[in-house]
Amino acid sequence: MRHKKALMKKVLMPTVILVLFSVWLPAENISEKIRLNGFLSQGYIYTSDNDFIPGTSKNGSFEMSEFGLTFSVDLTDQLRFGLQFLARDFGPIGDHQIELDWGFAEYRPARFFAIRAGKIKTPIGLYNEFRDTDALHPLAILPQSIYDEAMRGAFIAYNGFGLSGDFPIGPLGTFDYNVFTGTVNHPEDAPYITQIQLAINQGLQEFGLGISPIDMHTELFFGTRFIWNAPLAGLRFGGTYLHLEGKYDSLLSDPLGNISPISGKMEIKNGIFLFGELALGGLTLASEYMELPVDIYLDFFGQEMLLSDEVMQGWYVMLSYTFGDKLTLSALYDRFYADKGDSDGQGAMKMGYPNYFGWQKDFAFGIRYDINFNWTIKLEWHAIDGLAKSYVFADIYDTKRKWNMIVAKTSFNF
Repeated sequence: MRHKKALMKKVLMPTVILVLFSVWLPAENISEKIRLNGFLSQGYIYTSDNDFIPGTSKNGSFEMSEFGLTFSVDLTDQLRFGLQFLARDFGPIGDHQIELDWGFAEYRPARFFAIRAGKIKTPIGLYNEFRDTDALHPLAILPQSIYDEAMRGAFIAYNGFGLSGDFPIGPLGTFDYNVFTGTVNHPEDAPYITQIQLAINQGLQEFGLGISPIDMHTELFFGTRFIWNAPLAGLRFGGTYLHLEGKYDSLLSDPLGNISPISGKMEIKNGIFLFGELALGGLTLASEYMELPVDIYLDFFGQEMLLSDEVMQGWYVMLSYTFGDKLTLSALYDRFYADKGDSDGQGAMKMGYPNYFGWQKDFAFGIRYDINFNWTIKLEWHAIDGLAKSYVFADIYDTKRKWNMIVAKTSFNF
């Protein structure tokens, strides 16, 4: 009941605010001020040996869908308000529960300065701010080295404040910036929460101890993104910096069956995302690089224990070409290591996993066809080596190092 009340509060409060803004506007201007948009997508995913969607994709699954509804209103030339509701299904994750995807007010008195407050999409890389809007990127499955579905809950949006703007830099083009801070929601069904619990239990295994599912909350979150738009039209480079500190609570059990409360923390310090994109005619070449240092600690009866200090590393190169206005062909090479200094998976083997749990490499081809302005279909094939991004979904005794994934998806935007 508590979770249902919290969900209703998340959904109702922004709606009430929007209605009040609508009442405040002169009646004759309401239809001109308020905009309603949305999208609906349905996918099918099949994997040959390992699950990409938890517990379903190995046998083929339609549990891959999103529905978004967006309201926005320009209150004045400088002040606007908007929100988006999202219902998502990704196997057991989401289960079509309606949530506030984002909702904020923005005041922009000048081109070079704007301030936002509310729940705001985190400005990571090229695609994070619209990763759920399928029509705005070429592939149905974004490169998992950067846009990990397991980590989506932590990085999709934050609650807080953000500053942004852009300004010309003479003959060198223009410069965009974002600075942001706040807190991050940690959904109970997020796969990365399970991953953290597994990492902690691996560190406690030698003592015969284990913890129950964890409850994570953010204590500190901030970051910045900068983009240089070069004088050559369609060429841009940028980077995002992230800092996240979270605390978790759980229950510790010992071999005698004793249970006691316990806590710990997770830190992501100096998380770096670098990216570049060239869009020239029908050709788009995009690449991103990530280093994400993740430290996990346990407060073991007054002693702080470092259980994990991996530096996740990932990068991809993606090439797309659009023929006319309808057909787009894409090719992707995507590479991820669970620990930057462990390319051969020795760390995974020490924890009792196959070495290929330490990496995941994806070579993919995709076809996109825009039937009209509103309706898009996509079909793609992924040849994958390794399981570092999906091991939390896998049965350790029934996995394969090399596997294939086929994805079909259709989206309607209005």
